[in-house]
Amino acid sequence: MPRSGLMAATAAAVLMPLTLAAPALAGAPNPSGGAPAPASTPASPAPTAAAAAPHGQAAPAVPTGVVTQAYVPVVTPGPLGAGATRFTVRLPQGTTGQVGAVMAFDPYQLPPAGYTSWRVASHLHAVCSVNGGPFRTCEWAGGIDDGDDPLAAYLRLVMPVADATATMTYDVRITADYGALPDDQLLHGWFRATDADGGSLAVGSAQLQYLRGETPAAARGVLYARDATGELWRYEGTDTSQSTVPFKPPAKVGGGWNAYTAIIPLGAQSAAATGDVVARDKDGVLWYFAHSGDPARPFAPRVRIGAGWNIYTALSATSDSGARHADLVARDRDGVLWRYRATGAAGAPFAPRERIGAGWNAYTAISPYGDGIVARDASGVLWSYAARPSGTGTDPFEPRVKVGAGWNVYTALSGSNVANGAAGDSLMARDAAGRLWWYDQKSDHIPGSRTIVGAGWNIYTAIF
Repeated sequence: MPRSGLMAATAAAVLMPLTLAAPALAGAPNPSGGAPAPASTPASPAPTAAAAAPHGQAAPAVPTGVVTQAYVPVVTPGPLGAGATRFTVRLPQGTTGQVGAVMAFDPYQLPPAGYTSWRVASHLHAVCSVNGGPFRTCEWAGGIDDGDDPLAAYLRLVMPVADATATMTYDVRITADYGALPDDQLLHGWFRATDADGGSLAVGSAQLQYLRGETPAAARGVLYARDATGELWRYEGTDTSQSTVPFKPPAKVGGGWNAYTAIIPLGAQSAAATGDVVARDKDGVLWYFAHSGDPARPFAPRVRIGAGWNIYTALSATSDSGARHADLVARDRDGVLWRYRATGAAGAPFAPRERIGAGWNAYTAISPYGDGIVARDASGVLWSYAARPSGTGTDPFEPRVKVGAGWNVYTALSGSNVANGAAGDSLMARDAAGRLWWYDQKSDHIPGSRTIVGAGWNIYTAIF
């Protein structure tokens, strides 16, 4: 039977008479993916020959088999296995040949704002096993109701075809990309087994619960802090949509970082150990620490860039290169600012310097922020310099914009993507009492209101 015919038959058999359960789950969710005691048999749709077939087709035969879902899968981002469920299908007596099956959910349950069945399907993943056989990849599908196929718009998962047995089991493991659905979505649908001609053999209700889970590490920020002994500590940001605490407990990175007089993050640092760093030692040698991708050891062994960097009184970074690698900016003793464009090459990460302009010794602090920098002048006024589009000349910055006064109360400033979820557009500031503050983004490249993170941060000699 053609696919459209099979789906049409499915609609006629179970779509119209399906009565969805109340929000109470048909069986306790099973996050561990184990095999708890089966839930009470979910209320199956009540197929009836009176269900009108679409487009004047004859109503299919009423299936006499039974489908039972053992437990509701709790689907979260992450490895396959947590969102596990089992369907047990008792086929009508005497059924032979090959059996197909599909799990489907009416798209009306999906939230608005773009959560169409095909979009959700593209962010769901599953493996399936029939009758204890090996797990195989099963494909999620969605689409648009074209008038000929009533189920084209449904969110559905097609099971592997297998030879009929009196009782068939379908084990399904489901995972999802982060953001596949909003948090805590419970979907009600049905599971249907069919014969080789697409005729209904058994049908029952199905449920799926989606939990968004924690924001992926790559989308969560991290803040590094060096203490007086030279130990570097890593503060991984939390998912602030689910927690009021901005950081997880600190983890030690390693010692020896007091050898450096300046440490500059190149681009946003993430909890997935992305984001490179340069550090200048006491002899004026600049070193490059590429990211490792391993949160336990976030930086690869250092690479020597060159000597003579102690001619600069301030170092910062800005992501203005066409390849979106972070460029380096440096202010000399005369107040001239220089840019070192990023090359993307590990052995030679920066091109020869280009002069940006003079007068930068008016600032007592310069820090990376977003794709540009912020600079505080001697009177305590903070100025924001957003990055120009790449390739627009030697000056990497748009004209400065005043953020506000009173910023001389802070002893340290650092751009960050901690507690924000948007790379680099938050600002951390430590005051003289050792309290750390987080500034959200008010508008494009302008810090907004502050929130206290905590006290005791004056134990650190560098924060980035």
